[in-house]
Amino acid sequence: MIRVLITEDSRLSSEFIKMILNSDSEIQVVGLAKDGRECIEKTKLLRPDVITMDIHMPVMNGLEATEYIMENIPTSILVVSSLVKSALDIGFNALKAGALDVIEKPRQKEGVPLQIIGEELIRGVKTVAKFRPFKRISKYRDISIDKRKKKADIPFKKDNDIKNIGEKSPDGVLVIGASTGGPPVLNYILKEISPLFPFPVVITQHIAHGFVNGLIEWLQKNCPLKIKVGKDNEDIRKGFVYFAPDYHHLGITKHRKMFLSNTPPILGHRPSIDFLMESAALAYKDKCLGIVLTGMGNDGANGMMAIRKAGGVTISQNEESSAIFGMPKAAIENGASTKVCSVEEIPREINKWGITKN
Repeated sequence: MIRVLITEDSRLSSEFIKMILNSDSEIQVVGLAKDGRECIEKTKLLRPDVITMDIHMPVMNGLEATEYIMENIPTSILVVSSLVKSALDIGFNALKAGALDVIEKPRQKEGVPLQIIGEELIRGVKTVAKFRPFKRISKYRDISIDKRKKKADIPFKKDNDIKNIGEKSPDGVLVIGASTGGPPVLNYILKEISPLFPFPVVITQHIAHGFVNGLIEWLQKNCPLKIKVGKDNEDIRKGFVYFAPDYHHLGITKHRKMFLSNTPPILGHRPSIDFLMESAALAYKDKCLGIVLTGMGNDGANGMMAIRKAGGVTISQNEESSAIFGMPKAAIENGASTKVCSVEEIPREINKWGITKN
């Protein structure tokens, strides 16, 4: 039985979330909290398996509560937020502080069964319940470039005129797949990539529908490259990071263009990491770097193997820095990963690969 503490300042929303969760035989709501401070008190008392965390609340907001809980009483936290721009920013910062995932707050809809309305919430609770967080504020600490002995931002040996960013790149591509726990890892990696990185970056991140644009806006604040949602038949260019959109697989053609597909989900996912990586392997062969990050399941393992068989380089995030060591482990166990790296090591590997392939 998964024991859940609901943190929500709206009594109506709180009761609705409770009704959804209690409708599942594997979940039990053990308490309600109306703000972050009460959430902390009840977490200490009730020791829930999962906390659903609203963001905008009186007394103490969801970000502040998440930071305290992950430092003192680590508990699996699922951010449940309305699609409000300011809330999304705080919500993704909550992920950075240790929350595991963010989903849209469910709302009653006339004529729609409760089972359908609450499907994403129930799935999210069951997913984060499988992780037992460590006692620390964030698994992905901020490292000041000025204070570091070694910079991940390695100068490139040629084509180093930043004005050239946006032009067609030398022949190569970096493809990344991530799921639960991925946004804060991507935030760290993307801010450490050199602004002169000579290849385009294409990413599939499993995230609740409607949150991709908010994620991009949040990541853009720290990333030196331009981040956008990939479009069908769009040229793929250096200086850009492309994300798979909602409801579509994102792939790359041999003509160095992106394409979208609404074919059925693969391993339950659309967009699929395997879809992206397998297309990249066909298009770029040995000029492809594939990275699979934290997440549950095995999406990406087949794609990583396709890249490795084509002669490319493949990296799995290590267990110690993964929120959920499912996808990286699957790629390691099937022999698809050529390297296993910590979060801090991954951008250094990316920048070094950019130099050798440029």
